[in-house]
Amino acid sequence: MFNIKDRIRNTKYGVKNLITWLPVIWKDRWWDSYFIYPILHKKLSMMESTIRKYGHHINAERDADKIKVCVLLLKRIMDDEYSEMAFKRHEEKWGDSVMSFVKTDNPNLSRMLIEYDSVKTEKDEAEERKDFRRAMEHEDYLRKQDIDTLFKIMSKQISSWWD
Repeated sequence: MFNIKDRIRNTKYGVKNLITWLPVIWKDRWWDSYFIYPILHKKLSMMESTIRKYGHHINAERDADKIKVCVLLLKRIMDDEYSEMAFKRHEEKWGDSVMSFVKTDNPNLSRMLIEYDSVKTEKDEAEERKDFRRAMEHEDYLRKQDIDTLFKIMSKQISSWWD
């Protein structure tokens, strides 16, 4: 079935794969969807550079560019800076937040309070809460938009990513 050259080559690639993937797999955990993204990022980064460098098919450069977009989207998802983007306007309007914790009737629980210098009245407080909810919804929207775009590109293109 396998001749000696195939076995040597397969062993060489296997060892190289172990070395390449060890840092990613070492950090992998099973309890959170986040950990899917570094695996995809590593795989697509390697595919992008390989197709860009060695691609022989007609659309190799275009395919490498589409994979690069997925790699960049994965980086944004993993960096998870959506909160900073979504809350920028909120912070400009209401200022920096000060968090404190207040004891509750349950000795094992505390209540977190977020206060802003610009909130002076009950009307301000109601408006700030509304803005806060809007910023949280925007944060979720931005994250979902990147995830949807990533998987939309992959679902349409992945079968053509080969060399």
